[in-house]
Amino acid sequence: MSDARIGTLIHEAATLRYSRRQILKRAGALGLSAPVLAAVLAQTASAAPNPGPSRQAPAFLQGSKLNILASTYFVAPGQDHYTREAQAWGAQNGVEVTVDYVNWPDLQPKIGAAVQGGNGPDIVEMWDTWPYLYYQNMVEVNDLANKLGQAGGGYYDWVTKTVAVDNNWYSVPVGFSSAAIAYRQSYFAEAGLADPVNGFPKTWEELFTIGKNLKAMGKPLGQALGHSLGDPPNFAYAYMWSYGAMEREEDGKTIAFNQPQFVDGMKLFIQGWKDAFDETGLSWDDSANNRAFLSDQISMTINGSSIYITAQEAAAGTAENAADVVVDPADINHASFPGGPAGRFNVLGSRSYGIMKYSKNQDAARQYLEWWSAPERFQPWLEVQKGYIIPPLPTYTENPIYTEDPKLAPYLEVVNYGRNKGYAGAADQKAALASSQYIVTDTFTRAIQTGDAEAAIMQGAEQLKRVYSR
Repeated sequence: MSDARIGTLIHEAATLRYSRRQILKRAGALGLSAPVLAAVLAQTASAAPNPGPSRQAPAFLQGSKLNILASTYFVAPGQDHYTREAQAWGAQNGVEVTVDYVNWPDLQPKIGAAVQGGNGPDIVEMWDTWPYLYYQNMVEVNDLANKLGQAGGGYYDWVTKTVAVDNNWYSVPVGFSSAAIAYRQSYFAEAGLADPVNGFPKTWEELFTIGKNLKAMGKPLGQALGHSLGDPPNFAYAYMWSYGAMEREEDGKTIAFNQPQFVDGMKLFIQGWKDAFDETGLSWDDSANNRAFLSDQISMTINGSSIYITAQEAAAGTAENAADVVVDPADINHASFPGGPAGRFNVLGSRSYGIMKYSKNQDAARQYLEWWSAPERFQPWLEVQKGYIIPPLPTYTENPIYTEDPKLAPYLEVVNYGRNKGYAGAADQKAALASSQYIVTDTFTRAIQTGDAEAAIMQGAEQLKRVYSR
């Protein structure tokens, strides 16, 4: 048994580039003795080096071109790292690689235009549920995705639900940018929160109540509700679920959106928006709330860890536009989402990269994806983003970027209370259509603008019925 355990640890350390600390932790879990552990450390040299691009380029790739379409990064070093890696692979293999980054709301329209025209990027980034919309235009990658999944301990259920199309893979999962509450400890203490470090409000109602004090101080809560992929739906779906509503029942057809409890919750939100929020948030996208928080205009917002990371980089003098960041990272903390009468929830789904069928460079695209998604390249990509991306495989979560800073703990906790879009049904094509039309998010916007919770929810229910009855 010892030999098997040693072999397991050496294989994991080599393929996943374990640090010394990770090797020690994993060895303890496997029950290995100190002498055996010393031998393992000697064989692995604490962590396997990054071997870099492949040394010999296949002849059939020479002279190819490869274009990748992706969404912009909120952790800028991650985008720079990805571009360098892609171009390094291209240089090594005789392939001209270009990467185009677009704002989050612009990504899906560009994919749609490429599909319609039969021409465009070779590899595209998919967001959760999108593979159901485009799989007929994408190259099947079951062999690659299954190989990665098996090597990494099996994909999380939330990954399979939102990327695999009827158990077939047309794109390779990369995880997602988790969402939690980012807030200023000092302002919440001033507004009356007894324990600003550990006592963040547990319910939305409690949050709106203390938010009224914060707005009176000139530091309101901030929430984006424009047409953008991240923060608006992250809030809207979570709030809807916490007040007992959902897009549809488990049968996939019965609409369960217009619920009395949700109407009551929406009335609470309409008043809370007036009392506690920066009301310009109706037009905010996924970057506006970041700027508002970092420039000290708001005291709280839903976001990935990028706000905290940017504040740290600004304090160290390494951030772009550091002069625009006036918030001390020591004053930033994070909390899990509040809950409602039905519980606490969050949206959970994975992004992925897929190859388009119209591409004339499918061989190069497949070779590149296989190279980039290997642990020795994928783990450094996660590391340079400092935990902003929650990985699709459990073997990566022991990395110190997810465990060393307790302020980031709420981002990993999302896996314990997340749901897919389309819940209680599957994250299928209809769920993707409803999400792409911003039906849930727009219900909140309409309720704020009209002040009529019942009518806003009723209209949303009718829109959902049209989508899910197809």
